[in-house]
Parts: sequence; structure tokens; C-alpha cells
Amino acid sequence: MTIDKQFSHLKLLYIEDDEGIRNINSRILNRMFQSVYEAVNGEDGLKKHEMYNPDIIITDLKMPLLDGISMVKKIREKDKKTRIIITTAFTEEQNLIDAVELDIVRYIVKPLNQRNLIPALEKAIEQLGDTGKLSLGEDITLNMNNNILINKDKEFKLTKKEFLFLELLAKNPQRVVHYEEIESYIWYDEPMSIYSLRTLVGNIRKKFNLEEYLQNISGIGYKLVK
Repeated sequence: MTIDKQFSHLKLLYIEDDEGIRNINSRILNRMFQSVYEAVNGEDGLKKHEMYNPDIIITDLKMPLLDGISMVKKIREKDKKTRIIITTAFTEEQNLIDAVELDIVRYIVKPLNQRNLIPALEKAIEQLGDTGKLSLGEDITLNMNNNILINKDKEFKLTKKEFLFLELLAKNPQRVVHYEEIESYIWYDEPMSIYSLRTLVGNIRKKFNLEEYLQNISGIGYKLVK
């Protein structure tokens, strides 16, 4: 099961409380998407949504601590863009009504397979629109398909950490991204030092002429200023 390369940069959050089902489907999803994050219940799903800002969420309906519909209601209070697909072993009329009101892409009856999953993902991607580019400012674009920054008429190839830092800020405009979020997003497999972060940001500012766009909030994190 594969998906077109132009969508491989999308981030997907998969929420399922059954460990066996989660492990099986995660292996499938990891072959389709570059980044797949897992959560074990609705509360964990809310935390992972805040941490990773996924493009698409696939979530179970009946889960401990917080069910799928209640979790989506909380997400929709702040996030109207992320496309959400609900999976369930049951079909209940009230849940279908709630799913429509919460702008759910599709309601899939388990088990997940190529026949029901692929059309749902294609619909989600269609609704996302042009997800291949992110704006950093006037005439400044981050191309997510090839890790290139375009500043006016100049193109710059980004390293992995440069790309991830700019992507994180571009997807969280007008708010401060905390140091803890940056560490989790970029240095997820190793500890981050403030020195290494400052070096990274300093290089980005100078190399790509972004001095006025990357604002440091002392002791807290960084903010993209458009």
C-alpha cells in the first residue's frame, strides 16, 4: 500500500487503544507517510496533536480516558484545518451526526484495509489543498516536497534540522514555539542544548536572510514574525 510521493511529507497521527491493531496499522501507515505518530487514547491524542501538529489524524472512536468524538471536539476548538478520519467497530447514528458537525473526512468501519483507507486518505489530502508549500513571509516560501527555501528569486537547499525548525515555526504562526517543542520536534533522538539551538537559528538567519522573521523570546522559545 503506497501513496503518491507528493504527499509523503505529510504528518499523520494514528490514535488506537488496541495495541495489536495499532502495531499492525502503524506498519502500513509508515510505508505510506514520512512521519507517523502514535497515541494510545484520546488524552494522549490531544497531547500528540499539540506536540506534532499533524496534517491528518486517524482516530478510533471508543477509547479509555477520552473517546474519539470528545477528543475531536477539543481539537476543533483551536484547529479547523487538520483532516480527521474516524475508525470504529460500530455504526451509530448519533456518532455519524457528530462526525459531520465536526468536519470529519470519513467514518470508517474496521478493519482498515486498502479498499476503505485509501479513498479516505485521498479525500483528506484533497481537502488539505496545496500542502506542498508553507509561507514564512512575503515572497518567502518553504517547499516541503524538496526541502528548499525560496526567498524572493533565490533558492536555498536546507539541512534536515534547518527544514524542521522552519517548518515548525511556519505551522505555528503568531505564537511562541517553546524550547521543549523544538527539542521534541528536531532533536527527538538526542538531547538539545541551548547553544546548539542558537547556533542553528543563527545560521538560518544569516544564510537565508531571515533576521527579521525569527524572534527569540528569552527563556521561552522562538516565534515567526511575518
